[in-house]
Amino acid sequence: MIFVETPVSAPEPVEAAPLMMLMSERLARWISHFCRIPGGVRKGDRVDLTDEQKQLLRTIYDGPMKEQVVQGDVAAYLALATICGPATGECYVRFAVDDATMWEAASPELRGVIGRDAKGRLYFSGKAVLTT
Repeated sequence: MIFVETPVSAPEPVEAAPLMMLMSERLARWISHFCRIPGGVRKGDRVDLTDEQKQLLRTIYDGPMKEQVVQGDVAAYLALATICGPATGECYVRFAVDDATMWEAASPELRGVIGRDAKGRLYFSGKAVLTT
């Protein structure tokens, strides 16, 4: 018999499981995976949140509870995350966004979970809640 010694190495670092992340981190990860830029030159590209947008997520989801009003593209991303993603109803956030912008911000995977009626209004089909 021949025995070969193999060096023992440290295990590869493993990315933190989503459940162990702060809600703001889980949302940033979910948004970058499932949301698209709804308009402009980069329309349809994956979302890469700015530092200011990430700070807004931390303020809303990781800080003390208070009412927030969110507008613009971030409102679309958070509304989608609330409908069919990891966002919870633990905080009170109002989204100032229209259905058309939300639809444009939805990736093809999200469009399989939400639908649009004849008037362009969005609805959650109830098929699945998407996680990364």
